[in-house]
Amino acid sequence: MTLLKETLQNWISTLPSELLQTLEISPDELLQAFPKTYMLYKPMLLLPTHTFLSKPWTKLVKTLEPPSRLNELYEQIARIMDVTHIAINAAIPLLNNNKGIRNSEITTSSMEEENILRSPSNLQPLYGDFGHLVTSTTPTIQDLKDAFWVSAKQNGIYQTWAPVYTMFSRGNISEKARILQLPTLRPPVLDPAESTAVDLYAGIGYFAFSYAAAGVAKVLCWELNPWSVEGLRRGAEGNKWAVEVVEDDEVFVIDSEDVDALETKRIVVFRETNSEALRRIEALREVLPPVRHVNCGLLPSSRGSWRIAVEVLDPEYGGWVHVHQNVAVKDIDQVKSEILAEICDLVKVVESRRWRDGPGQHGQSEMQVECEHVEQVKSYAPGVMHCVLDIKIAPRPAIDRISS
Repeated sequence: MTLLKETLQNWISTLPSELLQTLEISPDELLQAFPKTYMLYKPMLLLPTHTFLSKPWTKLVKTLEPPSRLNELYEQIARIMDVTHIAINAAIPLLNNNKGIRNSEITTSSMEEENILRSPSNLQPLYGDFGHLVTSTTPTIQDLKDAFWVSAKQNGIYQTWAPVYTMFSRGNISEKARILQLPTLRPPVLDPAESTAVDLYAGIGYFAFSYAAAGVAKVLCWELNPWSVEGLRRGAEGNKWAVEVVEDDEVFVIDSEDVDALETKRIVVFRETNSEALRRIEALREVLPPVRHVNCGLLPSSRGSWRIAVEVLDPEYGGWVHVHQNVAVKDIDQVKSEILAEICDLVKVVESRRWRDGPGQHGQSEMQVECEHVEQVKSYAPGVMHCVLDIKIAPRPAIDRISS
């Protein structure tokens, strides 16, 4: 028996037997119905969503008098698990009104309630001081300082976040590890120390940190949620990577003659919409190592960023766009073909903008597009996989262009 189960059993034994008899539940039922899994993000214990939703626990919690009896349980669990805080996890709502459902009947006004910051507004604190709730979308420096922060280490990379305001997806660990081993981030394909990676939905640095750990010279990040930006900044510092945060109305310039400044700004975080990415990167092209990898890590679909990703890739060398998408398992091959076709069309559109005489000197795109790999990261729902498509966009060999 685990320490958590033993603590739970001891607490249940202190409940009045007549209470359990009245509710028609037994100690064994309560013990068996309590979740066997949990997450430990020091100094917080995170229990699963269904922790108190089973029939025995629902009955008990509703009738327990006084309610402080539950606090006694939380105190004992906190002590035995060596944590200061306990909370119940919850799914990230798609809408800020917490309905969590999107359909064709949503109006324009309700669309404005979309939870674009991916805030975990349904997290349920049980024990410990999680700080005062900040309702403003622009927290002050003091708000950020006073908030409750937790941390985790995956693949040797440190990450930190404020659980009341920022999500953390443990299931992305395999994709983070895959980035560290990508052949396209290693010689002879590519020298990471001479390239830039872009993360268009950076969060707290889930994937951006893996690019940095893989040796990429510079990682440019776009993120709207100020709490995620702060977590990314703290996490970068925790990994001893120099980081700079640029606000949406702030001018960011790297002096081409200031080599030290270029090297010290290892991770740059733009707290603004990623629609500004092209403008920012075009202004830095001359001093920035070529952008060779672009991560589009938004679920259920990152489609809104695909054109931006194609545009910011180095126009001479090209590179890889990593498209994150929720896909029905039975449709993976079909969706792969559809996404590839859509990216091909975007490449032609971008090239048409760059060259007035059309996409390529011979009426054909100068770039060739192929899907090198589809990674099935994790199950998102029954029959639905979180997939990452590695789309290569590279100059077409000269002989192919001539022969066409």
